[in-house]
Amino acid sequence: MSAEENKFQGAVPIIDCDIHPNPVRKRDLLPYLDDYWRDYMIASKFRGHLPTVDFTIPVNGGLRADSKVPEGGPACSSVDFFKKQVMDEYNYSHAILFTDGTFFISGAPQREMATAMAPAYNEWLIEHWLAKDSRLFGSVLVAAQDPEAAAREIDRVGGHPQMVQVGLGIHSPFGGWGDPRYYPIWEAAVRNDLVVTFHLTVGPTGLFKSGPIGPPRYFVETQSTHSLVFQSQLANMVFSGMFEKFPGLKIAFIEAGFAWVPGLTYMMDTQWRAVRREVPWVKRPPSEYIKEHFWFGTQPMIEPEPGDRKHLEQLIEMVGSDKLLFASDYPHWEFDSPVAALKGLNKQTREKIQYYNAKKLFGLPEPVLINN
Repeated sequence: MSAEENKFQGAVPIIDCDIHPNPVRKRDLLPYLDDYWRDYMIASKFRGHLPTVDFTIPVNGGLRADSKVPEGGPACSSVDFFKKQVMDEYNYSHAILFTDGTFFISGAPQREMATAMAPAYNEWLIEHWLAKDSRLFGSVLVAAQDPEAAAREIDRVGGHPQMVQVGLGIHSPFGGWGDPRYYPIWEAAVRNDLVVTFHLTVGPTGLFKSGPIGPPRYFVETQSTHSLVFQSQLANMVFSGMFEKFPGLKIAFIEAGFAWVPGLTYMMDTQWRAVRREVPWVKRPPSEYIKEHFWFGTQPMIEPEPGDRKHLEQLIEMVGSDKLLFASDYPHWEFDSPVAALKGLNKQTREKIQYYNAKKLFGLPEPVLINN
C-alpha cells in the first residue's frame, strides 16, 4: 500500500459488503449434495441445469484481468490470494461474501434443483471460506422458488456466527418481492436477526433475459439500466405493506448504486399522498419506510468531475450518509477500489460508509486486524 493510500485509510479500516467467492471447480459442491442430486450433477456435468450467462460480456469475461488465482483456479477461488490482493492491500477489517451461486440459483427455472443446490453452496462457503478467517462473513443462499424450503434453510444455517445476511437476486421468481408468498422468508430472516440483501441477478430470469423494454440488445445498455429493477422492487415492497407486517426487517440493495434513491422516494411520497386510499395498509409516507428499512451499496460509485465532489456529498446526504455501505464487487471488472471510490469525501462521511454503517447494520465484531 502506498504512503498516500495509508494516509487516506488512517486508523479506520474497510468493511466490504460485496465479495464473490467461487469454487475452484463445480465438483467441489458435490460432497454437500445428497445421493440423488450428486448423481444428477455428475451425469449432467453441471451443464444445462444451473443457468449460465449466455450474453456476451466484454472485458475478460466480466472479471478483473489480475484476479485469476496464480496457482490455478478461477477468480476469487483462493482465500489466501483474495486476502493478499484485496484485504491486506486496502486494510479490510471484514468482508461480506456473496457467492456467485446466488445469481444462478435465483434464476434457475427448476425449483427442486435450486432448492438442493442452495444448501450445498452454504456448506461449501462455511467450510472453504468462513472457517479459514474470522474476518469473513457469509450470506445464507436460498432458493426463493420454494419459500417454505428457503425459510427452513435460513433456520438451519442462519445461526452460524459468521452468517449475517440472507442472499437473494433482485429478480423474483414470481411477482414482486412484496408478494405474500415470500413472507416465510422474511419471517425467518427476522427470526434469525439477518439482513436480507438483494444483489443484481443474471440467468434466465435476471439481468441478461429481461429489462424494462424486454431483453437488452447491448451489454452497455444493460449496465446503464440495471438499477431500474431495484427501483421497481423497492416500490413493490413498500406499497405491498410488508414493513407493517415485518417492522424488524432490514433490506440491503447491492450493485445498483444509490443516485436514483432521492428521485424515486420523492415520486413515491407524491403518489402516495394523491392515491393513499388505494393502499390503506401503507400507514406512513413511503420515505419513512425507506429510511427505516433500506440500505444501499455504493457500487457502482458515482465519480464526479474534479472539483464537483460537493455535489456527491449533497446526494449522499439526501439518501442518508448512515444508509450507504461500501461495496467493491470484487473480482468483477467494475471493482471499486475504496481509495478511489471514497477519495475526497469528508472524513465523517467517508468513515461511516467505509466502516461504521456496515458494522452497525450487520452487528459485526470488533476488528481483529487494523493497520495504523
